[in-house]
Amino acid sequence: MTSEEQLIKRYFDAFNRHDLEGVVACFHDEAVLVAPDGQRVVGIAEVRRSYETEFAKFRDAHCELRVCTGNSGRGVAESRFTGTREGRGKVEAIGAEVMEMVDGKIKEIRDYHHAVPTKAAQEAGVAARS
Repeated sequence: MTSEEQLIKRYFDAFNRHDLEGVVACFHDEAVLVAPDGQRVVGIAEVRRSYETEFAKFRDAHCELRVCTGNSGRGVAESRFTGTREGRGKVEAIGAEVMEMVDGKIKEIRDYHHAVPTKAAQEAGVAARS
């Protein structure tokens, strides 16, 4: 397993534990998060706030890491996100995150997840495992 793949797995493990300090420790001080709609979060303080907010909105947030590959300072992780948002119900999304790493930390994540209906998410999971 490459160092990039180890970092991706460490990030997902911390996320699934809702370990804010563990998630933030995976990021470079000059980190950038790019959401599927193009919105950008810049800097470690804003990254921290973004994950604090996400963990508060989705108390059961979980990302199933399906595919992970990385080398030469780049990585890709395909995952399935599930969570329940109070007042809105269950949310599921499938997609990928493309990452750039610098000095053993995540410098940028470009998120390409999209929401899917629960049944479609389950069927996609079955198809992916077949």
